[in-house]
Amino acid sequence: MEIITLTVGDLATNCYLVTDEDTGETLIIDPGDEGDFISTTLLEKKLIPQAIILTHGHYDHCLACLELKLNFNIPIYLHQADLFLYQKAHLSAPFWSNKTPHRVIPGLTRNPGLLTLPPIDHFLTDNQTITFGNSLLQVLHTPGHTPGSCSFLISPVKGRNGKAERGSGLFTGDTLFAHGVGRTDHSYSSPSDLQKSLSKLRTITLEHKTPLLIYPGHEDFGFSRVILNSP
Repeated sequence: MEIITLTVGDLATNCYLVTDEDTGETLIIDPGDEGDFISTTLLEKKLIPQAIILTHGHYDHCLACLELKLNFNIPIYLHQADLFLYQKAHLSAPFWSNKTPHRVIPGLTRNPGLLTLPPIDHFLTDNQTITFGNSLLQVLHTPGHTPGSCSFLISPVKGRNGKAERGSGLFTGDTLFAHGVGRTDHSYSSPSDLQKSLSKLRTITLEHKTPLLIYPGHEDFGFSRVILNSP
């Protein structure tokens, strides 16, 4: 497994290209913006995109879905409880950052003027597994920041410099960061659900023989044994 991190958009969202090295098949996690940059990276590295997987429905994690859908015709996955957020992402984006999800890549697409994001193809469920190449991604429903927030557990990976990382990787979106947890001050957020989700992630990390490296939706990486056991 190899991971490429692309930091995109005004809110510096971490978009992850998770690739099965045997086949080149790739999952795109949280394409928050700059679909042209993401698409060009996929093409230059000769990766084979299989699906877009969203940790949650906030616009800064899904704004590039339209361009990627048009360019590669791949399915989009999201937990159903966050569908209401995804469906209004095209309204949230210009309100918060003056962005609209309609940019296209010259030579790849010819569809200007499309404002709304494409429909979700598949809804994520807790403990669901998604296979790409010879690799596996496990879905963990971790509500709190949003009702449909999910985290994704993967097998041992290689880091940015191509060297093998110890242990496995856990993509946490805005549920868990290297130095804290996701905000719960939205009307649809739940502090109690977030605490349950953190407890769930804590249990999973303690069950692993090697530390889990956290890949959050923003900011830097960190080891979960340190993060989840800190006050």
